[in-house]
Amino acid sequence: MPQPRARQAGFTIIEVVVAVLVVVIGSLATFGLLSAATKNTARAKATQVALDRAQQEIERLRSLRNKELALTATPPPSSDPLNPDYRVSGGSFNLNREGTADYAPLVAEGRELYGGGVVEGAAVSPGPTPFTSGDVTGEVYRYIVWRNDERCSEEKCPGTQDFKQIVVAVKLDKPANQAAERGYVEVQSDFINPTDSKATDPAPNEEGNVITAQQFFLTDTPCAEGGTTERQEITEDHLLHNTLGTCASGQHTGTEYGAPDALLLSPPPDPAPEDSEIPLLYDYSNDYYLNTNPDTTKGVQIVREEETGCSYEPKESWVHPETQLHRWVTDPMGSEFLMTEKVTIEFYTRALGDNESGGAVCIYLFDRHEIEEGGELKAEDTWLTNTSTGLRYWKFTLPSWPRLEWGKERLTMTLSGAPIPILAGDRLGVALSVELAGTPNMEAIPIMYDHPDYPTRIEVDTSTPIEGG
Repeated sequence: MPQPRARQAGFTIIEVVVAVLVVVIGSLATFGLLSAATKNTARAKATQVALDRAQQEIERLRSLRNKELALTATPPPSSDPLNPDYRVSGGSFNLNREGTADYAPLVAEGRELYGGGVVEGAAVSPGPTPFTSGDVTGEVYRYIVWRNDERCSEEKCPGTQDFKQIVVAVKLDKPANQAAERGYVEVQSDFINPTDSKATDPAPNEEGNVITAQQFFLTDTPCAEGGTTERQEITEDHLLHNTLGTCASGQHTGTEYGAPDALLLSPPPDPAPEDSEIPLLYDYSNDYYLNTNPDTTKGVQIVREEETGCSYEPKESWVHPETQLHRWVTDPMGSEFLMTEKVTIEFYTRALGDNESGGAVCIYLFDRHEIEEGGELKAEDTWLTNTSTGLRYWKFTLPSWPRLEWGKERLTMTLSGAPIPILAGDRLGVALSVELAGTPNMEAIPIMYDHPDYPTRIEVDTSTPIEGG
């Protein structure tokens, strides 16, 4: 008799097809989740870019003179709810994106001013202005409106044009892989005219004058011996400015004492607001090769001090003091400038080489009085004192310094003995160094400034703001 055929082990064609279908369905679900996650990540990144762009634009507009802070034209209304101009109506702008409407009159060229006259000298384009940041593109919309200060009496603040409010909206372009049109993000900020005594403040000084803030921007331009310093255009990397001399010293690099860099009233100019890649970032101290990461060696790299503590004057033991202490001063004051109590520094920084490290920056403020001795101009510096410590410096520390991108940091310093006058002819100065103990894993700390995206500055509380500032 023939023997029965042995049973064959394996899968039938139906089993194979079913298995393949299970794998395909599972793969599609996995790829779908990955695709959704990728899109969500890209969307979150783009939103953050838009918020950063709006904040940068707010900072730029806040640095304009009061007369310039007005729209060159009234923006036209839009019928598209996803367009910020949808909130424009009859020369007014709705400050509330949702809920109860709060329309405020736009500040625009040729529109009437309370008490007579019209708005003139406007310098703000309403947009939309296109911009590009890496692979993210979009448009910037700007609105400036009049606000009424309800805390201020009609007698002191007549009319409803008491201060201005700035609104910047950024609408991102719709990417090719996204079906629905994107909405927009916005940032708002108040602006009080520093030269307008009618503006109010919750805490006016004893004379009844308004206390406001005067901005001074750190630049990469050596200060002029006299008169007004003209900002120099930055076009390339360059040797470190030695800033340990006086303005009469002129610009020097290396070990020869030279003029401090200038603190100017105007923010760094932006030659191409629509392009975030212009101007480039430059290295202001490329004679000191501190690491191989070109992204972090921008601005000035302030080398760590050699001993624990903060030194507001170079020590004899320092081999290259010009790398360890950097100074900036204003032009001579045209009249007495009264510092009422607080000074805030806002600066941009990043860990050298993007290393994991804590950091400590020492900040010094001083009044520079210049006198002539033996035919030379010499500086007498009075270093201002920290109310909290009684020391002649303030220290900003972080357990983890910003990495992978430039971080914006801010420190408010309270002055001992305020109010402090900077007399006519004197200069206000700020200096920075890096403390050894608080900066264990970085040889230096980069500080970026004099760039429209990184406008490092000090804000001085004052009751005598500088005209035109």
